[in-house]
Amino acid sequence: MTAVSRNTYCKWVVNALRALGPSRPENVYRWIKANEPVPASELNGTTSDGENLFKKNVRWARFTLYNDGTVTSPSYGVWALR
Repeated sequence: MTAVSRNTYCKWVVNALRALGPSRPENVYRWIKANEPVPASELNGTTSDGENLFKKNVRWARFTLYNDGTVTSPSYGVWALR
């Protein structure tokens, strides 16, 4: 199976934050797992340094969305849509 694109992860993060409102990353991860078609290879995969591939890709998507002004951090450890 091919890897999920960064653009798809960005859509999933936006969808999660629309549904949840301002949230901590663990809640975003849970919502995406429950509501989006994340392949098992992403959920169970690890990077070369042992980090969970799914969580790393969600964080990269959040970083991308933060840089383009879509997502903000109203308080430490909380993600929200602008």
